[in-house]
Amino acid sequence: MADRSDPVAATVDDDAAFAEGAITLWANLLTLIGTHLRETGTPRQEVLDMLTMLHETNEETIRSPRARAIASRHLMSVYRALGEA
Repeated sequence: MADRSDPVAATVDDDAAFAEGAITLWANLLTLIGTHLRETGTPRQEVLDMLTMLHETNEETIRSPRARAIASRHLMSVYRALGEA
């Protein structure tokens, strides 16, 4: 844990926490969207293909290795959940 008396370290921790929270929110939203698509008749493979394309985009555009890894894990969880649903 960073020393809170160091404003630079505190900012880095705050930024990391914000990014991780945003990725979690994003994954939850993807789950809801994917579930809705499935319930309205979108074929499972089409939804999974969309998630694969999103993963590939994330790999190319997310600069932080840590954020990229977290996003990948969350996206894989969504992929598995929708693939099994």
